[in-house]
Amino acid sequence: MLSGRQIFPKIQQGCSHAPALGIEFSGIEVPSVNPRGYLMGTPSTLPAVGSQDIGGEKTLQRRLAAIVFADVAGYSRLMHDDESGTINTLKKHLSELIEPVIAEQSGRLVKTTGDGILMEFSSAVSAVVAAIDIQRGMMLRNSQTPEDRRIEFRIGINLSEIVVDDADILGDGVNVAARLEGLADANGICVSDEIQRIVRNKIDADIESVGEVTLKNMPKPIKVYRISLEAQHANGAVKNHKPLAKTTTAEPLLAVLPFANLSHDHDQTYFSDGVTNDIISNLSRFPEIGIIASHSVFAYKSRPTGIATVAEDLGVRYVVEGNVQRSQSIVRINVQLIDAHADRQLWSDRFQGNPNEIFEMQEEITRAIAARVVSRVGIAERGRSLRKAPDNLEAYDFLLRGFRVWYLWTLEANREAQEFFSKALALDPNYARAHSAYSYSLLQASIGGWTATPDAQLRAAHKHAQIAVALAPFDFDAYEELGLTSLYMREFDRSIDCYHRALNLNPNSPDLLADLADTLAHMGRTAEASQMIAQAKRLNPIHPDWYDWVLGVAAFHDGRYEDALAAYSRFTDPPPLLRRDIVAVNVRLGRLEEARKLAQGIAREWPEYRLATENLRPFKNPDLLLGLISDLRLAGLPD
Repeated sequence: MLSGRQIFPKIQQGCSHAPALGIEFSGIEVPSVNPRGYLMGTPSTLPAVGSQDIGGEKTLQRRLAAIVFADVAGYSRLMHDDESGTINTLKKHLSELIEPVIAEQSGRLVKTTGDGILMEFSSAVSAVVAAIDIQRGMMLRNSQTPEDRRIEFRIGINLSEIVVDDADILGDGVNVAARLEGLADANGICVSDEIQRIVRNKIDADIESVGEVTLKNMPKPIKVYRISLEAQHANGAVKNHKPLAKTTTAEPLLAVLPFANLSHDHDQTYFSDGVTNDIISNLSRFPEIGIIASHSVFAYKSRPTGIATVAEDLGVRYVVEGNVQRSQSIVRINVQLIDAHADRQLWSDRFQGNPNEIFEMQEEITRAIAARVVSRVGIAERGRSLRKAPDNLEAYDFLLRGFRVWYLWTLEANREAQEFFSKALALDPNYARAHSAYSYSLLQASIGGWTATPDAQLRAAHKHAQIAVALAPFDFDAYEELGLTSLYMREFDRSIDCYHRALNLNPNSPDLLADLADTLAHMGRTAEASQMIAQAKRLNPIHPDWYDWVLGVAAFHDGRYEDALAAYSRFTDPPPLLRRDIVAVNVRLGRLEEARKLAQGIAREWPEYRLATENLRPFKNPDLLLGLISDLRLAGLPD
């Protein structure tokens, strides 16, 4: 089952519309990405507070730090087999994954030495979270790489006083971190006793005792612990099932109404809608701001309604409204923030620039709104997590045009959307959002039965989703799509991990919560799925119908067929995909005549449908899927 934003069909000839991509990266075709120019084996140029020259003598400073040391397992073999390829790939991992993760946790890259990477953090928790993110990120990047070409890190972490010598750090604590790294497995993390005592119960991973170990050149044995990651293998398999941590979201506080299109060309409405959606998405990254989802606010588009009424309907205090005027040479955005409870304007401004500055304007608007709604410092720092702008503005325009048509959920509309996404990628092969959108459409082609090669389409969708994550490791959209394709690839635990990563980046997205619920429902974790849908509905009062589809899947899984039928019946205009589930529920309830009547309607509307289509449905329990197919066959749907 796919969400409303994900239901947008296919291309008939496999990946024939896929743009030509660039170099081989982590086993999948990834376009060339501009490297940050970091040279392996050179010290970091990041500033460090350290030694001072006093009277011609250098006075070394000391401080407490969490020290992280990483190196590559099997580095000598990798270099022997492909020296230049190994160096270039390692540089890419450093610039595209490791450096951003370090920055995310406010750490510092001290230096690299061949395959060794030395990092420091002011917090033990930040150090361990960074190490976990690096290892999980590498697992995703290596998922399609042959085992003998994978770059896999071992990581050691210690808490100790360090000696700061210019940009370098020295001391026994650094040596212990390096020795701990040597005890770790590939893709593993070993930590000292001091680290484990601080981070226990504060990280999303188990901690296992290795015991007391005597380290080389160390006088006494030390207690060593292993961080047991959820994802232990490159395919994302989770070693042990753990209950999900409660996902917390802010209560709804703010609604951004659809910006009006004041351009002379009425067809530019898709552009003003896209600006609105991007501002909503940017604001949802602030955990303190509960923002109403776009589906709810777009219900008020072209419907004259007073601000006070909108605020009361949606249960919010603040409302943002504005307009967009676009020409070939200039974009103007007028925006105002209103306190609906006090009936007064808190702020208004006009933003103007050339079309290439649209993303900077969106970020400036986001920060201005957040600064007035959230009374805390550090808002400017959040800007780093906003989506990376495409290198080509026309690519963004094609992306918005594709978004405009894919919701129609017809073969013709999907072909048009596919063409727009392909054009976006042809203009900017590094555009992660376009890869994600293209992945959505390929996946829907498989699910909708609009291709003769559904398995190949699914694999292609999964590939583009992985490319999006590799290109944009801090974009929630990329993880959301990889979570979806992982579900249909039956990599259930990887799917959950991706959705959690997406929610960490965007905690107030109701669609993310509902997508996670969809995976949980198909896994049989129905109580957790229902809880997630309840949270999603709070953030999205005028929610899309597919939220109830997830509740129906959960009820069907539990054998609560009347509840499933009630959930499905809340759909305003159920598509054929959903009507299949209604057929099965009626069979389970003994209403065979009603089921056959519905099946006849599906066959007329969807003549190419065959029961083999159901094999892609991602129920974890194979017996449930076989029973569903048997129900549909009994109702008369063709093999």
